[in-house]
Amino acid sequence: MPPDELVWHYTDGAGLLGILTDHVLWATASEFLNDNAEVRLGASRIAAELDASAAAGDPLARLLRSRTRDAETGDGGPSPSTFFILSAARHWDLLAMWRTYGGLGESYAVGLDPTAPLLVLTDEDAALPAELLSSPAAPGDAATADVGYVRQRPWAPVRYGEEEQRRLARAVFDGFGDDVAEARRRLAAGSPTASVVEAMASTLDDVEQALVLIKHPGFVDEREVRHSTSLLHRSGLGGWRGVVRYRPTRYGIAPHLWLTGSAPDAAGTGAGGHAALTTSAAPLPIREVAISPSANGRAATASLAALLAARGYDVPVRRSSIPFRG
Repeated sequence: MPPDELVWHYTDGAGLLGILTDHVLWATASEFLNDNAEVRLGASRIAAELDASAAAGDPLARLLRSRTRDAETGDGGPSPSTFFILSAARHWDLLAMWRTYGGLGESYAVGLDPTAPLLVLTDEDAALPAELLSSPAAPGDAATADVGYVRQRPWAPVRYGEEEQRRLARAVFDGFGDDVAEARRRLAAGSPTASVVEAMASTLDDVEQALVLIKHPGFVDEREVRHSTSLLHRSGLGGWRGVVRYRPTRYGIAPHLWLTGSAPDAAGTGAGGHAALTTSAAPLPIREVAISPSANGRAATASLAALLAARGYDVPVRRSSIPFRG
């Protein structure tokens, strides 16, 4: 594929070795991303679209507004699900990315085919919900403790400009689904807020997706795209033992998922009978790998090419042309 059709995941040497050896990329819970203002900024855009409806007396809009208010203050998101984000960039040779995400010394950009599926790699003995539902969840599905769903969304660009952010927010509410009718029925019947929220899990999931695709314009040089996976279970992350992983970060113990490739001969369903889950790692859809500005370019290129071949990735290697000393 041409490089401008790929998405580029920037990493350092240790990260690249792990990716190639384990065939795994890490998707991190949205609360542990490096820009702690991005969800609050998205919430303010969503809130602007809800305020008019709430002021006109729509009780469901008022409920949604209260959920986005939690996101604005950093106390959580509107959806009962948890979002896991894998980030990449739309170009392979961005100085902002080499400097920020590559780490010290030589770093790398892994070119991924954005049309190829990524599956969640689980343990063989993972504790999965008794019934895994396809996307999206039907109204009320989350009301049963042992029922959950996995929802994956393909790569989507982050919005940095105010007008494109507002367009994204409006699109969420233009696409209200059937679950909203069930939520309105429950709200009119005086059902508890948790029951109303469960009924419209799919719509709230769409709202939260919009939140994590809205970012401050100061980050525009990153040209970011994101792949997202959401998990919903009434007992939270505790319902996904062997699916959700944990690692220490400067922001706290961060939940994350391992994403792997989809084997060409894989069956239609994976772990727990769900197409988004698998217990077997498979090669990732890597189509190229790029090296940062480097004074050791020729030797570094040959070494990386040999590593790729040894790990089963017969893909081109390209080198940055930016005259940056590091």
